[in-house]
Amino acid sequence: MIHSDLYDSSVPGASADWKPSIAFQQAMDGIVTPLRATPADAFAAARERFRQGDRIDMVSLASDLGVARATLYRWTGDRDQLLADVITAELLEIMAHVERTAPGCGRERIEHAIAHYLDVIAGAPALRTLLANEGDSVLRMLTSPAGPIRPRLVGALADAIVQESGRSGYRPPAPPAILADGIVALGERYLHSGGDRRLHPDPETARVIVSLLLRENDQDETD
Repeated sequence: MIHSDLYDSSVPGASADWKPSIAFQQAMDGIVTPLRATPADAFAAARERFRQGDRIDMVSLASDLGVARATLYRWTGDRDQLLADVITAELLEIMAHVERTAPGCGRERIEHAIAHYLDVIAGAPALRTLLANEGDSVLRMLTSPAGPIRPRLVGALADAIVQESGRSGYRPPAPPAILADGIVALGERYLHSGGDRRLHPDPETARVIVSLLLRENDQDETD
């Protein structure tokens, strides 16, 4: 399970103004209270709407949950925060899955995981629908360096590189946070293009770029 502390605003590069909502924390930590609607229920309902390609509307969401809009806002923050939290949870879940299922070890394993991640996000119907319906506002939310999404993706990928380095002896050519930042930036462009082979970066180009970024640091190399 992905816990809410992974999304804390203390993550380097994160916006100091962003704090996890009650709904987001409970949903990520698996807190369940079955007697009535909870913040976690609100988050789960919003996430299901996202996955179905439906717009997350705060009025109808509050009505479906049987709570006042003021209660929903207290649980989730405003719509922008809820949407950012839902997108973050979806992308980190994909990232965790591809990392867990990637074959091999070291650089090869990281390359497999990233290639799989790029393919999944480029073809994800919910993300494609969201970008089509909400356009620039969602792109800004996704790509803002100090926003609620990007720093957490960079942090999660940097952690994965560090873990693989410790497990396999992989020697990254630059600090993991710098590599992760470059790879996430590539993913943002790839998400925008939808993996279309007519646009840049196409799937093959993306894989070449990732391979170059992750080339192993040969400590024995001489000039």
